[in-house]
Parts: sequence; C-alpha cells; structure tokens
Amino acid sequence: MNKILSGLLEQIIEAGKNQGMDQKTLVAKAGLGASILSKLKQADDVRLSTLVRLANVVGLRLTLSPNKPILEKLLDRNFFSNNE
Repeated sequence: MNKILSGLLEQIIEAGKNQGMDQKTLVAKAGLGASILSKLKQADDVRLSTLVRLANVVGLRLTLSPNKPILEKLLDRNFFSNNE
C-alpha cells in the first residue's frame, strides 16, 4: 500500500482504538462492509470518500498541507532537529 495511504489508515485506526473501538466497530459505524478494512490494507489505492467516512467516525478530518520542509518541522514541533 502507498506509504501515505497506509499512514492515514493507521492514524484512523489508532484514533478508533483510543476511543475504545476495534476495527470491526469502526468500519460498522462508517457504514462500510466488514471486509473493507482488509481490502484497504491490501490495496494500492483507496477512495477518498472511504477514508473520509472512516475519519469522521473517530472525529478526524482529512486535510492537505504545504509540502515545505520548514513548515513541516514547525507543525511537527521539530524545528530545531537536524534530521532532514
């Protein structure tokens, strides 16, 4: 799976866990089929609408951010790190 997509999916699943939801409950609350999560984990591409539905269940929203290294360091609160 694409690194970005898998990262988004993992964040959504982790947010669900923090709220006491297992993956089956997360998918059910999003109104998706039971097998969708395993399909998502194996796929190279995911519909944006599917990620949005899953994120909404756990109180997250998908956003875009500028691809600028300095801004990313500021947003990650890692500005003084030398790691590029």
